[in-house]
Amino acid sequence: MSLKFWWRRRKELDDEVRAHMEMAVRERIERGESPERAREAVRREFGNTELVRETTRDGWGWRRLENFLQDVRYSLRLMQKNPGFTLTAILTLALGIGANAVIFSVMNGLYLNPVGMPDASHVFAIRVNYDKLNLRNIVISPPDFRDVRDSREIFSSTAAENDVSFNYLTSDGPRRVTGSQVTYEWFNVFNVRPLLGRVFAPEEDQPHANMEAVLSFATWKNLFGGDPAILGKTINLDRTDYRVVGVMGPDFDWPRRTEVWVPLGLALEMYADDNYFNESLFVVARAHQEIPPAKAEAYLQVLTQRMIAGHKITSYPTDSGWEMVAIPFTEYAAGDLRTPMLILLGAVGFLLLIACSNIGGLMLAKSAARTKEYAVRATLGASRRDMLLQALTEGLLLASTGAILGVAAAYAGMDALLRIAPKGLSLQSRAAANMDVHVLLFAIAVSVLAGVFLGLVPLGQVFSQSQSDVLRADARSFTGGSARSRLRELLVVGQVALALILLVGAGLMLKSLGRVARVDPGFNPAGVMTATIQLPNEKYDKDEKQIVFYRGVSEKLAAIPGVESGAVALAVPFSGFTPGASFEIENRPMAPGDPGPHSILNFVSPGYFPALRIPLLLGRYFTDQDVAGAPAVTIIDDTLAREYWLNQNPIGHRLRFGSQSPWETVVGVVGHVMNTSLSGDSGKGVCYHPMFQQPIPQAFLVVRSKTDPAQLAGSLRAAVSSVDAGQAIASLESMQEYVSASLGPQQISVSLLGTFSIMALFLASLGLYGVVSYSFAQRTRELGIRMALGAQRGQLWRLVVGEGMRLALVGVAAGAIGALILVRYLSSQLYGVSAFDPATFTWTSAVLVVIALLACFIPAVRATRVDPIIALRYE
Repeated sequence: MSLKFWWRRRKELDDEVRAHMEMAVRERIERGESPERAREAVRREFGNTELVRETTRDGWGWRRLENFLQDVRYSLRLMQKNPGFTLTAILTLALGIGANAVIFSVMNGLYLNPVGMPDASHVFAIRVNYDKLNLRNIVISPPDFRDVRDSREIFSSTAAENDVSFNYLTSDGPRRVTGSQVTYEWFNVFNVRPLLGRVFAPEEDQPHANMEAVLSFATWKNLFGGDPAILGKTINLDRTDYRVVGVMGPDFDWPRRTEVWVPLGLALEMYADDNYFNESLFVVARAHQEIPPAKAEAYLQVLTQRMIAGHKITSYPTDSGWEMVAIPFTEYAAGDLRTPMLILLGAVGFLLLIACSNIGGLMLAKSAARTKEYAVRATLGASRRDMLLQALTEGLLLASTGAILGVAAAYAGMDALLRIAPKGLSLQSRAAANMDVHVLLFAIAVSVLAGVFLGLVPLGQVFSQSQSDVLRADARSFTGGSARSRLRELLVVGQVALALILLVGAGLMLKSLGRVARVDPGFNPAGVMTATIQLPNEKYDKDEKQIVFYRGVSEKLAAIPGVESGAVALAVPFSGFTPGASFEIENRPMAPGDPGPHSILNFVSPGYFPALRIPLLLGRYFTDQDVAGAPAVTIIDDTLAREYWLNQNPIGHRLRFGSQSPWETVVGVVGHVMNTSLSGDSGKGVCYHPMFQQPIPQAFLVVRSKTDPAQLAGSLRAAVSSVDAGQAIASLESMQEYVSASLGPQQISVSLLGTFSIMALFLASLGLYGVVSYSFAQRTRELGIRMALGAQRGQLWRLVVGEGMRLALVGVAAGAIGALILVRYLSSQLYGVSAFDPATFTWTSAVLVVIALLACFIPAVRATRVDPIIALRYE
């Protein structure tokens, strides 16, 4: 059937059906039926005829398309006719939809579709908890890894990883390359394939056979110039040759910022049962596609019980509350950003609701001027469906235009989000944030919902009236006017309430951040610069060599001009590295069921405590005489002293870490240092060991300077190079940056929630101004009569302001109730502040009332300047 014939046939059928329907309507009216009832009855009757079904079959799509295009053209004319309203509506929607797109893009990258990880819902991080030791979410031991790896009925692939770094010699000197030692199934777990070459084979993941390397895309580009012939070539890392077998794509770098992967090559003795509680491996696993995630998580409890039942050597697993858990990898990778992002997603949702309510109020006012149009269309036979489709088309056009601008602005918003994030979190957020197709689909869904809302709001009042009311309406009045006014007022009340909820949330987070910032971390971070080093095993294979290196570097650091003290240490506070171990106290047997003492471990040189200004409470600091061959000594903090030597002097007492280790004498007690977070420190005690007595191949350099620590980067490199020219340093960070990064989630929440609250406050005040201004513009004649009868300007001012403040106060009351219900979800993010803090509720309500008063001021001034004579002539 040709298109021309189809179109002519459609017109003929339409004309024939219309003629029959008009004849039937006339006959019914002649019998005394009302026009409305007659038309409705005829529509029902003809809806079942073969003629109508034929018309529908042949011309339904064309008619719908023609009607839709007509609605679009009409809506565009209306938008062009009211450019001020159109621009305001589009910009307001762009603000709301853009903010939602920014936050959702981060959420999408963290939880739903992480970059470089297909089908992330089946990937898990395998972790260990020690409930009775207050240790949660830590790495697992090699035997644990073996047990999970062998559970092939649940997990299709399982892999272990150990962080490592290498010295790579470039033309500019040595460079630290961040690496990962992984088992051969690492890339299978994440379901990724290399851009070039291949990944590791099982036979390469063996001791002394693990001399292959896979490069990250960035490393391939930056260090090797994107050489396509890199495969098969040898690169020298830590004076050891590795053959490049593959290059990964640009989206994959798990763990974050990995530059090169090499096989882990675990020795068989690492899987021995007596190594069960020597946790050292980061393990991930992918469940089979048909295995529900909940079942995979539950299976780890089965493994836990199986291990406890089969572990006959000691009751330690039960005594310590040991268990293995499977955490969804997206949840693990998001870390501390998870809750703040969920809170912010709710906040931008509120912001969009306020924006839509604001525009809905404007459209309600606009719809009053179109009452005559609706009446005429109803008289001419337009159905409610036709008017609804027209209104929805107009709303969707506004929302879609706003969405396009909002998504475009979201790119700039993303950069702003990353700029306010601390350095470490900024890297994590940048890796997660990705304006992919999922974000676009989200923006489309949000814009459709907004468009439907904007289309339904103005017609809600038209549909609430009978058709006879519509037909009797004229261009100046409408019987539903009071109902429309009530709906406008209800929208304003809702805006004020939502704005108050956001203000309360921002106020609580701001107050909490202020409390956290005043917490004493137990050390002074000001003026302290740090860097990291890792000694290659091939060169520093003996403790004596490591001690010589550390002693030489410590002396060079202390000799830097302007440096007060320098040191080396295994870890520094807030670096994210808090190793721990159980120990025993001499002449103190453990009670049945007691897991024994446990502490955080640190290995430090003598200058560490002065560099961080950690106070000495009892005994002494380490000295240069605490070296290998001298009596083994240790320093504990006051938290450990109170926990295990309550009301005793721990100086002179002895402890040891493992039955094969020497007894160490406690020679000093220092103040407790927060290691993880100012707002949520674990509270565990710390046991310090002298680095010159028990060296560790990886360490932090720590220097305290009288000048700006950021200027010490070159001096630190020179100090290390003067001891070993082939040794590189990395991770140059000040202690202030580490402390700031620990507050990153709270800072992001306060910054963005505060910004969204200000936007919401502005939109709510704009909506209140609009409804008050429009309301009294409609009552101009009434104001003239009042003034003609002797009303004073002050009385009119109070009338206008009172009308607006009535709405504002109702909104404040509703918002306070809503905030009381919702702020409990903020409790986990607050420090030293109750979620129901009366002061915060009071001052945020006061701010909102003052802003509302200002919003009512201009309409009130206009009302007092009305000329009674002109007002009495007003229609």
